[in-house]
Amino acid sequence: MIQTLKVKDFALIEDITINFESGLTVLTGETGSGKSIILEALNLLFAKRSDQEMIRHGKDKAVVTGTFILNESLQQIFELPQQITIIREIEKNGRHKVFLNDNQITLTYLKTITEKIGSIHSQNDTFLLLDNSLYLNFIDEIDKENINKILTSYLIKRSEYLDNLKHLEHLKQKKAEDIEQKEFYEYQLNEIKSLNLELNELENLEQNYEKLKHFDKISNNLNNSYQIINNNQFDNLYDAAKLLEAIKEFDLDYQSQSEKIFNLYYELDEIKSTISNKIYELDFDENEFNLIQERIYELKKLEEKYNKSINELINYQEELEEKINLIANYDDYIKKYQQKVDNLYLQAYNEAYNLSNLRQKLAKKLEKQIIEQLKDLDLDKAKFQIIFTQLTKEEKTLLENGIDSIEFYISLNEGEPLKPLHKVASGGERARFMFALKSIYAKQNNLSLLVLDEIDIGISGKTAAKMANKMVELSKDLQLLVITHLPQVAAKADHHYGISKQLKNERMITNITKLDETKRIEMIALMLSDESLSHYAIEQAKMLLKK
Repeated sequence: MIQTLKVKDFALIEDITINFESGLTVLTGETGSGKSIILEALNLLFAKRSDQEMIRHGKDKAVVTGTFILNESLQQIFELPQQITIIREIEKNGRHKVFLNDNQITLTYLKTITEKIGSIHSQNDTFLLLDNSLYLNFIDEIDKENINKILTSYLIKRSEYLDNLKHLEHLKQKKAEDIEQKEFYEYQLNEIKSLNLELNELENLEQNYEKLKHFDKISNNLNNSYQIINNNQFDNLYDAAKLLEAIKEFDLDYQSQSEKIFNLYYELDEIKSTISNKIYELDFDENEFNLIQERIYELKKLEEKYNKSINELINYQEELEEKINLIANYDDYIKKYQQKVDNLYLQAYNEAYNLSNLRQKLAKKLEKQIIEQLKDLDLDKAKFQIIFTQLTKEEKTLLENGIDSIEFYISLNEGEPLKPLHKVASGGERARFMFALKSIYAKQNNLSLLVLDEIDIGISGKTAAKMANKMVELSKDLQLLVITHLPQVAAKADHHYGISKQLKNERMITNITKLDETKRIEMIALMLSDESLSHYAIEQAKMLLKK
C-alpha cells in the first residue's frame, strides 16, 4: 500500500504531502481543481514516462516521492525492506531520474516492482471496452505471470519462424532472378573457361615477350660478355694461386691470398659457364613470339571486359560454376528450407495453442466472476460470455499476441439475447463492467493498492449506492483510492480528501486537505447541489454519512 505521497513543483502543485491509510480513501473536488494532476503524479511512481512540460512554470525540476509498505511476499521476491521510498525527478534539461531507497534504478525495474504493488485505472481506460481488439489484454491481466511465460516463449519462436520465412521468400525470389541470369552466367563461364587461364600467366607472358622483343640486344651482350671473359688470361690466376700456396708455410697471409685468388678463379669460371649456357639456350622463334603477342592481347582484352585481373577471373570462374550449380539445385535446397520453416511454424503455433488454452480457462473463470460482480452492481439479470475465434494451422498466420481474437458478448436485460458489449453497453454499464474487471484483476494478482479515477461516471441513484458498497467491500482486502463525483461513494469512504485551487502570489495552485466531519458534510452537500449549497443538500449529506 502507499503510505505517503509528496509532490513538489508539478503542474499546478507547488508542494503537497498526503498521508494515506488503509481502507477506502476518496478524493473529491470540482472539475479542474487538480484531481487529474494527483493521479498523474501517482502514475509517475508506477513507471509512467515523464514529461518535462509538467514541471511547474519557473522551476527547474519536479519531484514526486512515494513511500510504500510491502507485504512479506514482495519483500522476499525483490529482497527489499518492508518500507520503500520511490522518487521520480523530472528536470528541464531532459534528465529524468528514478530512485529506490536512495539508489538510482531504471524505469523498467521500477515497473516490475510497482505492477506487483498496485494498479491505476484512468478515466480513458473505460473507453478501451469500445475496442474489441484489446479484449485479450483484459484476460491476460488476470494471470499475468503464467500468460507472460508462454507468451514470451511464443514470441521467440514466432520471431525465429518469421525470420526464416523471410529468408525463404528471398531464396525463392533469388531463384527466379538467377534463373533469368543463368544463360548470361553460362556465357561468361564458357568465355572464361575457353581461355584456360593460369595463375600469374599474364605476368609470365609479358616477361617472355620482353625477352623475345629484345632478342638481338640480349644475344649481342651475352656473346660480347663471354668473349671478354674468355679472351683474358684467367688461367694465369690459377697458377698465381698455386705459387702462393707453395710458400704458405712461411707466412699465413700467403695462404689467405692464395684462397682468395682460387675463389675468384672458380667464380669467374662459373660465370663464364653460365653465360655460355644462356647463349646456347638462346633461340628466337618468330611463331612463338606471335603467339605470345596474341595471348597477351586476349588476356588484356578479357581483363578490360570484366574489370578483373587474370587471377581474379580465375576466382570468378569458380563463383560462376557455383551459381550455375546452385540454380540447378535450387528446388532441392528450397524444399529442405521449406521443411525447416514449416517445422518452426508448427513449434510457434503449438506454443500459441497452449497460450490459447490457458486464456480459455481464464475466460471461463472470468465469465463467472464478472456475472457475480455485476449482480452486486444492479445488473442482476446480466449474462456474459467470451467467444474465442482461433486461427487454424492451415491459415499459416501468427498474430503478435497469439492465434486468438475474442469478443465480449453480454445481455444486460432479462429476455435479451447476447450481443457484443461494445455495441450495446451504455456508459454507466461499461463503467460497472470495468469496475468488475479491475476488482477481479486486483484480487487475482494479490495487489495491495487499487486507484480508480472516476470509474463511476454515468452511474447514479441506487446503482451508485451499490457501487459504493462494492468499493467498501473491496477496500477490506486492499487499499482503495477513488477519485469520484458520486456523493454516495464519498460518504462511504474511511478517509476523505478535498482538492481545490486557490490564487497565491498571482499563481494558481492546487491544495489537498483531509476533511473532518463538518467539511465532509459540506463537500458531499456541494456534490448533491446543482449550484449553491442548500439546506436540503446538507441534510441529505448527513443522512448519507450515517448510513
